[in-house]
Amino acid sequence: MSLLAWVMAASASLAPARSHDVLAAAIAHRAEEEAPLFKDDADRRKTTALLVAIAFRESSLRADAVGDKVRGKPTSFCAFQIHLPWGAKTREGWTGSDLLEDPDKCVAAAMRLLRVSMSVCPSHPLAWYAAGPSGCGNERAQRISRDRVALAQRLTREIPRPPEKTAGARPGVIVADRPASAPRETFLSGATP
Repeated sequence: MSLLAWVMAASASLAPARSHDVLAAAIAHRAEEEAPLFKDDADRRKTTALLVAIAFRESSLRADAVGDKVRGKPTSFCAFQIHLPWGAKTREGWTGSDLLEDPDKCVAAAMRLLRVSMSVCPSHPLAWYAAGPSGCGNERAQRISRDRVALAQRLTREIPRPPEKTAGARPGVIVADRPASAPRETFLSGATP
């Protein structure tokens, strides 16, 4: 199973009645192109599980989601509900429309924000993402962080691990998943800034 197939399986387990091709491809692509969100995540499964969990809670895995309207105008865009009030742009220079039109840009912006959030508030790694600079001390943001992390942990437990690439393996040979008796990994260990 490739990383894309794993992301598709994780997405389908949360929202089974919808096609996930475009968003799953963007999540897998960004996860493969960028450093993982966790030091101990060579297969990128923890990184993509967290991305899928956040996108599910923020938008039900809809790449074209628009939300948080102020005076009738949207202020949050794409699957990750990137907050861009009153025509603001991301640090990369992308508008809300850019994020809606290009899921890869949406995932890239989300990963950048997640890196900040995870480094600013390690005890509640998504609190800053959820509520901005006051998020670390915000009870609602802490609850949101716990929820998304717990959902990502569930995905890593329930969706089989993609096989590792093994040097010299014959094409079509699948490397076995870890045995059921293997100890559980700590999900948030090794978060990278």
